[in-house]
Amino acid sequence: MLVNNDHLGVNTFVASSHGNDQCGTNGLPLTPNSIVIIGRFQYLKTIEHPNLCRYIDIRKGTHERLLVVSEYYERNLECILNEKQLLSIEQIQRWSHQILYALIYLQEKQLYARNISLKNIRLTQSDQIVKIQNYGLWHMTQYGTCVSFPIGDPYYLAPECFALDLTFKAFVKASSSPHEAEIDDPANAKSCIWSFGIILLELCLGHRLYGKQPVSVPVSASVRCLKLNVRSALDILLRQNALDQHESLKRNITQFFLPIIRKCLNVHVQDRPTFMELLQELGSKPYISPIPRSFQLTLFDGIIPILDHNLDLADFKNLDSSPFRCRTIDQIYYLWKLAGGDLTAVLKSAGLIKISPSISKISKFVTDHGDVYGLQRDVNTLFDDASYKLSLKELENRFNDMPIEILHPLLEGGDPEFDKRQEELDKMIERQPLAVREHDFEYQFHRLILFERLLSSYPYQKQRLYTEARKDIPPLYRAYIWAALLDVSGNVNDVYNRIDKDNTTPTVIRQIEVDIPRCHQYDELLSSPEGHRKMKNVLKAWIASHSNLVYWQGLDSLCAPFVYLNFNNEALAYASLTAFIPKYLNNFFLKDNSLIINEYLVVFSHAIAFHHPDLSNRLETIGFIPDLYAIPWFLTVFAHVFPLNKIFHLWDMLLLGSSSFPLCIGVAILTQLKPLLLKADFNECILLFSELPEIDIERCIRDSIDIFVTTPRSCTYREHASDITNYPINNDLDMDPFPFSDLKSERCPRISANDIVELNDLKAPTASLKTSKLLLIDIRSLDEYMKAALPSSINISYEKAFDNQDRIIDNRLQHLLDQHRSLVKVVIGNKNHKQTVDFTNNLITNNYTRVCLLHKGIDVFKTTGMLYVPTPSDLP
Repeated sequence: MLVNNDHLGVNTFVASSHGNDQCGTNGLPLTPNSIVIIGRFQYLKTIEHPNLCRYIDIRKGTHERLLVVSEYYERNLECILNEKQLLSIEQIQRWSHQILYALIYLQEKQLYARNISLKNIRLTQSDQIVKIQNYGLWHMTQYGTCVSFPIGDPYYLAPECFALDLTFKAFVKASSSPHEAEIDDPANAKSCIWSFGIILLELCLGHRLYGKQPVSVPVSASVRCLKLNVRSALDILLRQNALDQHESLKRNITQFFLPIIRKCLNVHVQDRPTFMELLQELGSKPYISPIPRSFQLTLFDGIIPILDHNLDLADFKNLDSSPFRCRTIDQIYYLWKLAGGDLTAVLKSAGLIKISPSISKISKFVTDHGDVYGLQRDVNTLFDDASYKLSLKELENRFNDMPIEILHPLLEGGDPEFDKRQEELDKMIERQPLAVREHDFEYQFHRLILFERLLSSYPYQKQRLYTEARKDIPPLYRAYIWAALLDVSGNVNDVYNRIDKDNTTPTVIRQIEVDIPRCHQYDELLSSPEGHRKMKNVLKAWIASHSNLVYWQGLDSLCAPFVYLNFNNEALAYASLTAFIPKYLNNFFLKDNSLIINEYLVVFSHAIAFHHPDLSNRLETIGFIPDLYAIPWFLTVFAHVFPLNKIFHLWDMLLLGSSSFPLCIGVAILTQLKPLLLKADFNECILLFSELPEIDIERCIRDSIDIFVTTPRSCTYREHASDITNYPINNDLDMDPFPFSDLKSERCPRISANDIVELNDLKAPTASLKTSKLLLIDIRSLDEYMKAALPSSINISYEKAFDNQDRIIDNRLQHLLDQHRSLVKVVIGNKNHKQTVDFTNNLITNNYTRVCLLHKGIDVFKTTGMLYVPTPSDLP
């Protein structure tokens, strides 16, 4: 939904609290009602209709207070009556059609607007379009069970609602844990028909039906109607309010609508008309259901605002100068927060949130059983359905400082103004922490504009999307950018809906139900019953669609970031998870995954030794091996280790890397912990990793990138990696599978001949140590070396290099290693592989970094023509 000078509003209410001693059937404390409401609210964000105010956001304040942000208009139908306006039949018909369109749409979405009233029907600026507000309160509060106040205006509620509420709340109260299972909605569309009839009657009368009479009057009227069991309550209501002889009833407009009103106010629920029948009687065109969002030509259809991309730069200057043009209401709210918007401050200034002295909240008497007496109810907890406008003035000022060309950039052909400003912003904040960048208004605005265009043109602009994502990813579009980076495509909704999610064994279901309540439960969304349900659905879908794989503990942690980002789109969460696992955790979820995990841990040990041999030596000495701490790291790609906010930043970069990038993250974490680990004994290491110290995630990302780019690709080779196909196995110079026993006996990684060729540029006419990125150490005998050797390689005698305590005694070797510490040291051997392994192990023991051995030895180069015959002058 695009915004054009529309408004945002906020209202607030307080959720009811549980007793301190109340627990669910699982023995855990009941989920706070505020969390239940937050979870259920998310569905309301998907509701989009021209006659419904959009729900935008919900925030939790203190003491179970909730702040709800929605689309807002100041005028409502109550204003029309207060202004004594004379309405025409056509005007009332038009509004009635729109109200019924909205109610039909809600019914299709299995929602019922329990609190329809004149006050909650808002008028747009032209007074031609009406929009229903606060229609979601009944749903989000789980049909009133999560709050201590009644929902619905008594002046408009149908008679059966008063009797139904008493029965329903008695049932809920008797339930030990009402939020553990889904409660059926006791409301129905026929109750909304009654409310619609009252509204229609008041529009015809030109004033409120009950005037300023107390609430007890409509309640008693409803009870009387039920007792008399009359077909239509219209005559009773008019007579009770002394309106049966009122002049307004004789007007043509009233006479036109009275037959319809009489049918709406039928006491017998089943005899009231349907919404469709009312539309026909009101002379409306047939209702056409809006096209659902799931109907998409591409993955990102409907996500990005539509704009004419064929306009040239000069045409943009003639567009509506409104700064909110072509901005979605979600974008406006997001930018409003970045511009300093504060919901609590708005409500405090409106006098709706007041701070009471703590002493006034102390009870006068408490029994031994915990019963409280004499505690006066805090008036701040009472319900007030008033909404307060969020001022967009500051946001408008920020927009006005930007040229309109920046608001509508052109990607094709270049946009000098936009590109210039983007470069200035990049230079200005490239050294700023990511947390600062994410809260910088102008920078984030530029990023939003850029990424919405890149996503709308995906996959055509795929390469530029990758390039921009390397800088950072705007949080508002993170879910879609992740999906693009994972190459998610096709109709994800259709794929997801076809999966038989009930095709899961009871044992697995029980394990999932045990794991989910322990997964990121500090988060309001994931800890809600709705969050649990969505997590369970996505996990069941993944298990059902991967019959060759099994559920392992940790899969719930992997699923959590995708469910959080795609809370209202289970299909995209499933598709993203399905694309993520084979890329980074290929075969990790086999029934017997021991070989895959063991290989991964050994390669990780090699990576530690490659970058931090001193740390590797220390951990090996005390017997603290990766098996004791790193399995949860890699099985969940650190989703079990870090909170969600850190996972988002970490995975932003991870998704741009290969399957080996998690290894680099693991080494980066150890880099931060290295000062502690070098001093710790075994027990201290166990304690350290049982409660991991605070990790600077931005430093971790920077270190991971440095580790990734300084590690030759083949040094992280794994036989079971998903990108094994990147290694052309028909090429003898590349890596190929070798025995796991050999891998485990080595302390350093292997490097392929192909990487040596690329890094040392052996294809060039001349290759020297001065231009090399590698230090090639050939440990074969001098006779073998003089027959054939690699250019720029140096021969070191294996027998004379170390003493019996593995210390270096060859001065020439010592000098070379000290002189070229930054180079990758490649040890080249022959068929006697044990000598090569021993030599590299000794270098690591002597704390030399970046040590690796040549995969398949010197023989791999024999048929390449790259070997040369050294001359005596080549020797030292």
